[in-house]
Amino acid sequence: MNRLLILLVLCSVPVSAQYRSAAALASAVKDLASSRSTVVSLTSLAKTQQGNDLWLLTVGKRPERKAVLVVGGVDAVDLAGTEYAVRTAQRLAAGYGTVDSITALLNDVTFYIIPRLNPDAAQAFFASPLSERSTTVTPFDDDGDGAVDEDGPEDINKDGMVTMMRVRDERGEWLPDPDEPRVMRKADAAKGERGMYRLYSEGVDNDKDEEWNEDPAGGTDLNRNFTYAYQYFGKNSGINQMSEAESRAVADFLFDHQNIAVVFSFAPNDNLTAPWKHEPPRGESPHVTSVMKDDEEYMAAVGKLFSETTLLKDAPKSAKGEGAFSEWAYFHAGRWSFSVRSWWPAEPPKDTSVRADSLRKKTEGKKGEKSDDPSVRALRWFDAAGVKEVALPWKKAEHPDFPDRDVEVGGVRPYALQNPPADSLDRFSLPYSTFIMRLGSRLPSLRIVNEKVERLGRDLYRVSADILNDGFLPTLSAMGVRSRWLRSVLIDLETGSGVRIVSGRQRQPVGPLKGNGGFATVSWIVSGSGAVGITAECPSAGTAAVSVKLRTSK
Repeated sequence: MNRLLILLVLCSVPVSAQYRSAAALASAVKDLASSRSTVVSLTSLAKTQQGNDLWLLTVGKRPERKAVLVVGGVDAVDLAGTEYAVRTAQRLAAGYGTVDSITALLNDVTFYIIPRLNPDAAQAFFASPLSERSTTVTPFDDDGDGAVDEDGPEDINKDGMVTMMRVRDERGEWLPDPDEPRVMRKADAAKGERGMYRLYSEGVDNDKDEEWNEDPAGGTDLNRNFTYAYQYFGKNSGINQMSEAESRAVADFLFDHQNIAVVFSFAPNDNLTAPWKHEPPRGESPHVTSVMKDDEEYMAAVGKLFSETTLLKDAPKSAKGEGAFSEWAYFHAGRWSFSVRSWWPAEPPKDTSVRADSLRKKTEGKKGEKSDDPSVRALRWFDAAGVKEVALPWKKAEHPDFPDRDVEVGGVRPYALQNPPADSLDRFSLPYSTFIMRLGSRLPSLRIVNEKVERLGRDLYRVSADILNDGFLPTLSAMGVRSRWLRSVLIDLETGSGVRIVSGRQRQPVGPLKGNGGFATVSWIVSGSGAVGITAECPSAGTAAVSVKLRTSK
């Protein structure tokens, strides 16, 4: 493999030094499908309420082959995941016919890529005022007062952004972080701290219920709308499971395509930097709440592959999801499912260079300590990188709901904590593209070996063979087996007109086959003369076939 050539292909793709709106995304995926039509196709899985397309790119020479599903923008605030997904598709397409390893990969594996799961919510980034939004535009009564979408955020100080506002109040729980005063945090009474502010998102109390911005427009977060661990009546979980066109379309696509072996998503429910671990069941509950024991080692190994490929460290902690897409893909859809954030501000490398030492000091606190607060870490990272105007100074503002109190508006620019500067997207996306390709090369792969013919009598033979999994991953996850939905390996003995099966089933399932050499032995007794064909096929592991002549070696 020519590593230099691969790097050139990975880097030399059309890039956009800005985040893409729905229109710009549509243009990018259409251009890719048009310019690389021999290996890329484009379809729309659904139309959103605002008329945006839920785009699906299919990258591969044979779409029916075993596949990886890549999903970006699961959390609509994570715009970088969409950009990484598009760049991955571009890099795969650019490598086909140019880099032998990528050509071989796309001849054997299909990559289904959904760049943006929640197109409507992502459009908030391109609207004015700039305000973070994770929910669809489906009207919803978030506060249960009988009115719908009546109390959303507003740009009080008219700076073109919706940030935070702090209200001076002795009863407040919040105070400026002593080590990073641009960030607010809750006071720790156990350490003798006392709050001095109440903290709200920027806006007014439109419905006069003494709650601020509790019922904005829309209300369904797609990463809370899937069936696993779904929270009925939960915040932003939707009127019911799979209530949105987008979540239903993706679920239907996954169930309709059993060739999808692995799901990779850019999402906050990270199991790559912190792989899921098996936990013994509690009590007699039939519900599975942790990764299956037989899947744990493979989850850990893929997590190690991610770390070795990307060299990313210091990932923020990830809580279990509630109706989360990545967890649903494993626990309910039965696929190998891997998920990670598209970006987080990491600590500078610990080398001895003057620049690295300077950057590290900038990103550490006054006592040289690292911070677990994502806002603090992000601001230090942006400071070290020389990015300006991320932290907005707290400035006084007139507020109709607090005429007798000091109100200040400020905080962190919307979307800054989840997304790197747009001009760095190409550089930051490259390790993820490389990892996704390596993950695709580790899918299960069938091969038939050790074919044997034993003569039992006149024109009577025992035919046997081993069905081998050459791939790293098993043909099905243990959860996939438990689901009883996904197809395992199916063996077929093809006989001609001169051959009859005496014993054994012509078609029989085997497996699942473990990774890295897991195998199953199959055999039949046949009578006749000529040859028989043995075929092993599994939607998520591919097909293998051999022809065996009915004669024994002398």
